[in-house]
Amino acid sequence: MNRRPAFFLLLTAALFVAHAGSIRGVVTNAQTGKKIADVRVGLAGLGRAVVSDTAGLYRFDSVPPGSYNLCLSHPLYDSLTVNDVYVSGEAGKRCDAELSPRAVHADRMVVRGTSFRRPPDMTSSTKVISADELLRAPGALDDVQRVVTTLPSVTSGGDNTNEIIVRGGVPGENLFLLDNIEIPNPNHFAEQGTGGGVISLVNPLLVKGLTFNAGAPPAQYGDKASSVLDVKLRDGNSDMVLGGVDVGVAGAGVHVEGPLFSRQANFMFSATRSYLDFIAHTTFNNQAAAIPEYWGMETRVAQTTADHRIYADALYGNSGIIIDSADVLFGTQGSTLISGGYVYAGGITWEQFFTNRFSTSVTVSGVGNTFDRLEFTGADTFFKNTSLEQEQECKALASLDADDNTRITVGAFVKRADFSIDIWNKPDTLKHYAGPSDTVGTPTAVTWQEQADSRHVAYKYGGFASGIVRPFERLRIVPGIRIDGFTYNKSLMVSPRLSAAWSLLPELEATGAFGVQYQDPDYADLAASSLNASLKPKRATTGIGGLEYQFGSSGIKAVAEGYYKQYDNMPVDSSLLRPYHSAADTFVTSNDRLSIGTGRSYGVELFAQKKLTKDISWSAAYSLSKSEDRDPRPGHLGQWYRADFDFTNSFTLTGGWKKELLSYPWYASLRDRLWFKILSPIMPVADRNEISAKWRYLGPRPHTSPVYDSITYHRWYTDNRAPLNADVYGAYHTLDIRWERRFGFGFLQMIYYFDLQNVYDRKNIWTYLYTDGRSRPAPVYQLSFFPAGGIIIGF
Repeated sequence: MNRRPAFFLLLTAALFVAHAGSIRGVVTNAQTGKKIADVRVGLAGLGRAVVSDTAGLYRFDSVPPGSYNLCLSHPLYDSLTVNDVYVSGEAGKRCDAELSPRAVHADRMVVRGTSFRRPPDMTSSTKVISADELLRAPGALDDVQRVVTTLPSVTSGGDNTNEIIVRGGVPGENLFLLDNIEIPNPNHFAEQGTGGGVISLVNPLLVKGLTFNAGAPPAQYGDKASSVLDVKLRDGNSDMVLGGVDVGVAGAGVHVEGPLFSRQANFMFSATRSYLDFIAHTTFNNQAAAIPEYWGMETRVAQTTADHRIYADALYGNSGIIIDSADVLFGTQGSTLISGGYVYAGGITWEQFFTNRFSTSVTVSGVGNTFDRLEFTGADTFFKNTSLEQEQECKALASLDADDNTRITVGAFVKRADFSIDIWNKPDTLKHYAGPSDTVGTPTAVTWQEQADSRHVAYKYGGFASGIVRPFERLRIVPGIRIDGFTYNKSLMVSPRLSAAWSLLPELEATGAFGVQYQDPDYADLAASSLNASLKPKRATTGIGGLEYQFGSSGIKAVAEGYYKQYDNMPVDSSLLRPYHSAADTFVTSNDRLSIGTGRSYGVELFAQKKLTKDISWSAAYSLSKSEDRDPRPGHLGQWYRADFDFTNSFTLTGGWKKELLSYPWYASLRDRLWFKILSPIMPVADRNEISAKWRYLGPRPHTSPVYDSITYHRWYTDNRAPLNADVYGAYHTLDIRWERRFGFGFLQMIYYFDLQNVYDRKNIWTYLYTDGRSRPAPVYQLSFFPAGGIIIGF
């Protein structure tokens, strides 16, 4: 029998016939991870409701295409509303939910569900972002790190990087986790010593959601001084094999997911490759310069049974770029720059539920980054960096839950740090110029070279204890303590943590948190000098207090918080302590660092958000803050000056509006026409239309301008007698707009979007390059007007 015609008819029907879809998911305890039975799940708008089974599963079939709000309730848990669950065509929508336990005997005056979820062990400065919110966020370019910059006091080093800088800190203070795997830098073109790069390796289509905490997190989070970004991936489809393609700013990619040997096991796989190099080579006949090339892949395998859950994750990325004529374009010494490297991460987690009260989790992982940089002109090399940083970790935790929802969690970890730092600078000779007519100069006796070429293996170890205590129905307290050790610098640190949330009214909650966070020195700093082996971990002591108010069932929440953060043991360049005799003293640099720096950051943050309950969503974030460091230089000792990322004022406003047309007869008739389906990529209307925007303002960022010696040495130098960070780059502001259209034809789902970055082409300064021999600095700007777009097509 010839099955090809039958298959063709089924495929055609799947593509061009609109049917009802489905919504299904699993409801779990946000505190323990256990499945919850007998949860009532209401489908607002259709007046339907189901109850979850013993495996926490619920399902709605025959759901017409459109957006819905799910209302979940259970007598022993806080009610939850999941907004904007969009069903496209005949596709099935997976929507898992986590419910937080109520205190025993709590007499709640309001039983309506909140649209804002927060992990039970995080009380302050926390935001949970769903996968749909990530994909829709304007200006984020579908990047899991850029999306949190809509929050107050969260910035980056510039548009050119997705690094997270929180509350006046510095790059590299954010802890990034992917399914319990700690990844130092999960980005293409990763920047050493930070957690940022140009483009994230994490595929947003695989993300379930993310949790961001801006300071004083629970005790299980450590080794970073500021924030935590915890990303969770979703499970793959357990019913059938599905796939799709996506083309966007990160390149072109494919995605496949489906069941494995049983419906209890599933997989996901995605791969992405940049295409700008193909376009450039075709358009410019292989003569194009400065075209980035990168590719990456990500996979996840999971198995879930009644008493255990096992999931394994892996990602890999490789990137590179060659920039010719860099000396002309950017004012560098070398005419050619080569930059790139690879990143890998992999791990497996086994969660075991022995009883309803006792569970364990074990994670084994390995991560690594290479940093490849080269600056040269012909055979003359000025700078080289071929470094490798790797970590392998095993961590385990055990949790015990009581009937009153009290929870005690203890854990331990050991991590092997393997880092090979190979950084080389061309030997430099100080020259003395007799006058303007002298273009050759006379070498003096001062010659120096900065380099680090060594491999080191050390171990980090420690443990923690944390709890969730509800002494009475409206108060939740989260105490904790953490111990961290590092064999390289022989440090052993104790970090207390304490946070609380008190429900003053059903809609009003007071929150507070206190924590000490330690961060080990960067591997490049440790390897730069033998004297740096004694560097101490940086310490950040943070106190936070705030109020949160939810405006009934409108999906609006307002938060006001104040914070104070004290830094100690910050690494300081020892050359700053050198006595000043002449400008020549400032030309000789040093790799030696001293743990003598102190700093402080304090401010007030206001944040309000409206979820997409119907057609409109928005958020507004404002921060009034001050970030300062103490001057360690002789003659200035003890004076406070503005820290590098002291913006003082920051304001971010986002807004979005969506319109669904499926309920309009004129559109329903139009979309049934074959020509409309064929031309859907360019049609101005769709099943769902959404436009959103983000406008951001940051106050002038400070910096220290060096001085150019045009008479004697023809070099730039920092005058150690002058105040630090006394100059500013200028205020930053930009407008980003996103336009998105969605279609659903049978099982086929299509999303077309346009992202317009910096719409009015604001010239925001990123930094200046100061090249010896050139009396004027070269400005480096952040992103100019940048149109981007993409297509996501899948079953």
